[in-house]
Amino acid sequence: MLEYINQLRARRYAIEDAAVEGAVLRLRPIMMTMLVATLGLLPAALSHAIGSDSQRPFAIVIVGGLIAALIMSIFLLPTIYVWVAGERDVLPMAEEGFEVGEHVD
Repeated sequence: MLEYINQLRARRYAIEDAAVEGAVLRLRPIMMTMLVATLGLLPAALSHAIGSDSQRPFAIVIVGGLIAALIMSIFLLPTIYVWVAGERDVLPMAEEGFEVGEHVD
């Protein structure tokens, strides 16, 4: 996400606009990962059957961690980036053929 934000800033985007665009770009992959893992662990997290006493806490912690990671990745990371980034930052050169909305790793 940070590489994409820096590429946008190299193309003269404002810091805030680049951070929002980077967060929007990463929302779907992070959300899909979280949903797949959460739906897979949901039976273990809600189970009250025999043997679930050891599985349930792990499932609850993993689901909570995934939700926390989503919030931190989508909201907290871009916010901290805007606070820390400055206009004088050394940015990578803009890639040739790089278009806004194109995925950059």
